[in-house]
Amino acid sequence: MFKSMQLRSFIIAGVVSLIAFTSCNKKDNVDSKEISIEGTWIGKYSFLSEPYNNFYSFKIKPGGTLELLNEAQQKTGEGTWETEPGIFSATYTLLPPASGTFSVIANFNKTNKIDGTWGVGQQLYGGGYWYMNKIN
Repeated sequence: MFKSMQLRSFIIAGVVSLIAFTSCNKKDNVDSKEISIEGTWIGKYSFLSEPYNNFYSFKIKPGGTLELLNEAQQKTGEGTWETEPGIFSATYTLLPPASGTFSVIANFNKTNKIDGTWGVGQQLYGGGYWYMNKIN
């Protein structure tokens, strides 16, 4: 009988602990500085393992569209984007007279920085690396 009481007490303690742990809401701990992916981002890209020497900027718009911007913040390409938890990906095509389609994938943890890889066409890697900081 004593073992039965111990077993019941152990099971009750386990159930109470399980309820306590599962009732915690992780959203209560969300950083108030979380930011949206939408906005203007500026950074640099590299070719393969070369230094980050090339200007790179996106205007990420609502509805899954984006613009590639030059240093004067003029549109030089357009495409689409999407996010999954912790990941941003996009594909864009350069505007004439330039040509080419490129794809990117990056870490995005709702902070003011994204960084990842780029590739030619639909390939998300193989061209080099890039990073951007959100300016607005």
